[in-house]
Amino acid sequence: MTGRAPAGLRDRKKAKTKVAIQEATLRLFAERGYEATTVEQVTQAAGVSRATYFRYFASKADVVLYDVTDMLLVDALRALPCGQHPVRALREAAQVAQEQQTAQRRDSDQQREYLMRTVPELRAKVPEHILAALPLLAAVIAERHGRDLEDLAVRTTAGAIIGVAVATWTVVADDLSEGFAERHLALVDTALQQLEDGLPL
Repeated sequence: MTGRAPAGLRDRKKAKTKVAIQEATLRLFAERGYEATTVEQVTQAAGVSRATYFRYFASKADVVLYDVTDMLLVDALRALPCGQHPVRALREAAQVAQEQQTAQRRDSDQQREYLMRTVPELRAKVPEHILAALPLLAAVIAERHGRDLEDLAVRTTAGAIIGVAVATWTVVADDLSEGFAERHLALVDTALQQLEDGLPL
């Protein structure tokens, strides 16, 4: 993560293509079901080649697990004052990222959350998927605080935040009642506040 403009532009072009593929995929999943939908059907619906599809996603599961909010979160974090506590900054950035989402994106995220709870293949991959965000989070924390990426404090802070994400997922994984996605976000914020406060019991 260099922060240079060309790399940022490339990242956004990639993100735009990935979102287009994901939106087409989610529409097909809603119509035909996760198992019944093929990669060929997705590429046709998204208007991309099979090669392009596999350039961005290794499987149908990866399409569902991809979270476009990550880019919004990184942008929001970079826009906040650098002197803030890293967990406080993350909570504020998460709020900004949520406010920037469109109604269509919120609907897509709810569908993603539903699939991750109900499709065994996806459910099994969620903890690993959350853990995979650690390098990105650590890079942003290091950048904001002028620290080396390998700094133990940076890695520990990022690891603690990722731990919050994994722990809250285990709490909400079986929740399918109305408003489950919103409750998940609220629970994450509550857990992050506990982390920011020093993990009081």
